[in-house]
Amino acid sequence: MIRMTGLNSGLDTDSIVQALMSAQRMKKTKVTSKKTKLEWKKDIWSEMNTKLYDFYKGSLNKIKSQSAYKTKAATSSDTSKVTATATSQAAEGTYKVKVNSLASAQYVTSGKLGTLTDGSKAKETTKLTELADPIAAGTQIAIKSKSGTSLLLVDENTTIGDFTKACTNAGLKASFDETQQRFFISSDDSGVDQTFSITASNLTTDQQDTIANWKKQIGYDNLSSSDKASVQKIFDQLQTGSATIDKVQNSIESYTDKAASNAVNAYYKKQLQDGYEASYFTDDEHTKVSDAGKQALLDSGVKQDDLDRMTEKELADSINSLISKNVAKDLKSDEYQQKITDGIEKGIANADDDFLKKDSATRKIDSVAAATTFKDDIGTITNSSSVLAGLGLSSIDGTAVAEGDAGNTSGMVVIAASDASIELNGATLSSSGSTITVNGLTLNILDMTAGSEVSISVTKDVSGIYDTIKDFISEYNAILKEMNTKYNASSAKDYDVLTDEQKEAMSDDEVEKWEDKIKDSLLRRDDTLSSLISSFRDNMSGTITASDGKRYALSSIGISTSADYAEGGLLHIKGDEDDSEYADETNKLEELLNKDPDLVMEVFSGLASNLYDDLFKKMGKTSMSSALTFYNDVEMNSQLSDYKDEIKKWDSKLSTMEERYYSQFTAMEKALASLNSQSNSLSNFFS
Repeated sequence: MIRMTGLNSGLDTDSIVQALMSAQRMKKTKVTSKKTKLEWKKDIWSEMNTKLYDFYKGSLNKIKSQSAYKTKAATSSDTSKVTATATSQAAEGTYKVKVNSLASAQYVTSGKLGTLTDGSKAKETTKLTELADPIAAGTQIAIKSKSGTSLLLVDENTTIGDFTKACTNAGLKASFDETQQRFFISSDDSGVDQTFSITASNLTTDQQDTIANWKKQIGYDNLSSSDKASVQKIFDQLQTGSATIDKVQNSIESYTDKAASNAVNAYYKKQLQDGYEASYFTDDEHTKVSDAGKQALLDSGVKQDDLDRMTEKELADSINSLISKNVAKDLKSDEYQQKITDGIEKGIANADDDFLKKDSATRKIDSVAAATTFKDDIGTITNSSSVLAGLGLSSIDGTAVAEGDAGNTSGMVVIAASDASIELNGATLSSSGSTITVNGLTLNILDMTAGSEVSISVTKDVSGIYDTIKDFISEYNAILKEMNTKYNASSAKDYDVLTDEQKEAMSDDEVEKWEDKIKDSLLRRDDTLSSLISSFRDNMSGTITASDGKRYALSSIGISTSADYAEGGLLHIKGDEDDSEYADETNKLEELLNKDPDLVMEVFSGLASNLYDDLFKKMGKTSMSSALTFYNDVEMNSQLSDYKDEIKKWDSKLSTMEERYYSQFTAMEKALASLNSQSNSLSNFFS
């Protein structure tokens, strides 16, 4: 509808309509204000609910349990030898401890490696066949530990890094220090059960052929480094007898499939690569780009001017980059995806590699057959201590070896793995680690006692119990104080939620202070909050009947509220050094914990249990609240939904009303226009 705004009447129609609408919009604003206040109130309650529930399941739940009052403290007469901690299960008394041995991992330090033939020092990449004392190809090194066995077959390419990796694969820690020219190898943890061995042997030609055959049949060279390690572990298990063919057959077939997939993809990638290189280069060294190559660069988007400025090397680099992109693209094409699929399933008849020629079923049969032959034919392997000399080692079986021992020609040092062994009150106990736990008492073994004894005293942990109660009171007071503050907040009846127009006329700081004033008052005199405050105060100020038949309150054990009523029931421990109001009084709670801790436990846990049970009831599910909720969240959500519906209705009603006003003014303007037209006609008639 076209609005005629004062063309004939001269009235400011927009101002008049907005003035009329302003009064109507105030009704919607009041609803919006109620909705905003309720949202704020819900957020405040949600935050308070979180604090109350955390208190309920944390401090309150802990303090009501009798186990909180039965903690034990353990002290050692010599903390350089033994330290101790105790749980509530530990019997009070004095324990005598002798430390006969400490737990240790097995450590191996190799002898220093000799200088290489070229005068250089060995490093991670040095091949074992090129060491000062070379290790011959065909040597098999066996590393056995608690975690398993790792076998390393030395060939012309095996390096020092491969040896340390083999040790790592067996669950050991191993490194080669290039500065010291020594290996440092150790078990992953302490204890006799962590003992490991390192041996070596020279395989016969038949044994080497057997190993080479299974690698060929499974497509070993086509696997990734991680897959090679996994396959090697399978064959290590077959050799040591810790696995059977039936157990590993599926794994062998799976890795054969991976090898075939990698090999076929590599075959067609090379085929494409060779084709492009033959077309785009004129020489075997791939340094001179052909005309076809230059045209390919132009077709790819390179400008002729840029092409003309390129050096021969830049052209070659650009072509190599283009070839890589083209090969990757071609391999994803339907044509090559089909070729790859067929190659994996049916084999590639014209391939030079026998592994590629085979179809999938034949590959699997042959790989499993090779593994079976390997397990049957590997035979007995004889260890030879001298084989490891090139690594600064000799055969290691876990026995301790000193550098100067007779017969230790390698110069290695072996520290044997050992368990910690102690005598506790005359009984011998051992552990693979430096910690021994017995009957609730945990002993940390630090050093041997050399025939003397360390006394461990276990007593009731009065200080710990006192701190537990103090911490509870601190958290209890913090929550009660916050509830008191919100309940007794100043009224904000003269403050209403600001409209957008009002906010624009104020600074951000003024808006924040205004809204905070409203938020701070939203739980003022709140019935739900009043009920929670009463629950806190009434339960903790109540009495409990102890096992002696007498009734006790917190004041009976030295805990009371302040004489200042304005505090609202906060608790104080009389005589506590951190309580400024009562620090000068006698600390009755501390005295009772030393004299009659069971009475303290009965009184405090009993009153705390009453509060716990009361809070449990208050956060039960009702028609107005969800489970584990102390406030009426369901009712609030329903009210918010009603407010939203009411606001939508007001939006529609106000829009209709505004259009009606404009329609009425437009009709008036049209009538005035008609009247003016008639008046002008009459004036013209008589003139």
